[in-house]
Amino acid sequence: MSIPAIWLAAVAALFVAPAIEKIVARDKIGDWYWNSFFLYFIVWKLSYIIFHPGLFLDHPFSILYFNGGTKGHVLALAALFVYLLVLGAKKGLSIYKASARLFLFYFICYEAIIRFSEANYIGAVSHLVVLASLLVLLRAQQQKKQRLSGQLLILFILVEMLLISLFHTILSIEAITFAWLGLTISILNEKANKEG
Repeated sequence: MSIPAIWLAAVAALFVAPAIEKIVARDKIGDWYWNSFFLYFIVWKLSYIIFHPGLFLDHPFSILYFNGGTKGHVLALAALFVYLLVLGAKKGLSIYKASARLFLFYFICYEAIIRFSEANYIGAVSHLVVLASLLVLLRAQQQKKQRLSGQLLILFILVEMLLISLFHTILSIEAITFAWLGLTISILNEKANKEG
């Protein structure tokens, strides 16, 4: 049994992104980060029951092998978005600031890892250049005691969207996912800037 490269890239990025965040913010990642990915996974897997109730009732163990597919993915992203907004309302500014950076780190790392696994070295290096640029900018802004502005964050999101569209169609699941995450990141960053 082989594990799909997408899953390996997702798990690797899951651990690389908080390591980068720890270097940038010099702070430990809260449980909310791990809980958010667990929530995503559970909603994505269990959405199989919602979208394929007949198959699930006929073969209950099919849930071990199948998931909700693209519809489940979108449902899980919506659940993640709501979770972060509700958690941010309870815990405050630190969640908004950290989550905007972390999810951007996560997605850039994921894209770089998946491109390396596909032997698309130009794509992988392109994503790593974007990540390095983001890290340099964050370090410079930290030294000036400034936050990443919404305009710069949107610029990085658009550059990532451009890179994704160069290697996939603009309507690929990766592009749609990143557009959704980009919107989520922008909203969280805007809340951090308003409350901070």
